[in-house]
Amino acid sequence: MSYFLAFLLALCWGTAFLFSKNIVDVLPPCWSTFFRVLAGLLFFAVFFGAQRANLKCPLRELWRPIVISSLLILLPFAALSWGLQYTVPTIAGIFNGTVPIWSFIAGAILLKGEDRFTWRRAAGVVIGLAGLLVIMRPQWQAAWQTHLGEMALLGYGALLFMALCYGLGNVLTKKIMVDCHELSWQANTFHQYLFAAVMLLAVALTLESTPSLTVFNTRLIVSILCSGVFSSAVAFLLMVALIKRWGATRMASVTYFSPVIAMATDILFRSRTPHQPEVIGLALIFISLWLIQKKVKA
Repeated sequence: MSYFLAFLLALCWGTAFLFSKNIVDVLPPCWSTFFRVLAGLLFFAVFFGAQRANLKCPLRELWRPIVISSLLILLPFAALSWGLQYTVPTIAGIFNGTVPIWSFIAGAILLKGEDRFTWRRAAGVVIGLAGLLVIMRPQWQAAWQTHLGEMALLGYGALLFMALCYGLGNVLTKKIMVDCHELSWQANTFHQYLFAAVMLLAVALTLESTPSLTVFNTRLIVSILCSGVFSSAVAFLLMVALIKRWGATRMASVTYFSPVIAMATDILFRSRTPHQPEVIGLALIFISLWLIQKKVKA
């Protein structure tokens, strides 16, 4: 059952980049992120309403959903939307594939047990960083020559920030949410999305012009629903279930498959062939993840 949940989670995460790219092609980044979060919020309102779940959150516990929301929804979703303006789903998927590296580093620092540094795992981190540098090298060179190259490099930086947020958020989800008995996971989840939606709406109204209703065609609406419900809300439920079963570091290994799925959707739906640095960098990241995820003897 756990492996089936992991497959569904990889599918949810792997397709998120294509859906998000479709949205960013039409809407500004803050509005893109807001509508994605709004779709997830509405899903949870119906889902938890049908369960008659207790969604009350005492003020003293409000910091829990705010912290998790910032690290797993608000900041990474916004960084993804901004970065996809200048990059492609394949690149976003590859950067998302580095999440286990950052989860391992955060887990080694914050958690005890098997999430600890060894020479092998340290080598894995170095190889993973080398893979990122291989991927970023063409844009790094282009940044000195063209404005588009410079913006693409900044887009890579936004995607790296997204991965860092996910890595830290995965670890803190277990400490702040899964192992918490003062606040139900339903209330925690609902208030995460509520907080993110309110913050994003305020930022979008302040920084960007309100989009016209005429831009909401079938493709955009389907992409919003898929990214907000399938790739976000359902993925979050699967992630929490796997953290309970596997722990944060092993759960993050699901992102092994996200880059492959993202690359496949880029080929199928956008007719984009991966470039050689992307393939080499992805191979290095896979080696890195294997070194990090391999069990450590007690």
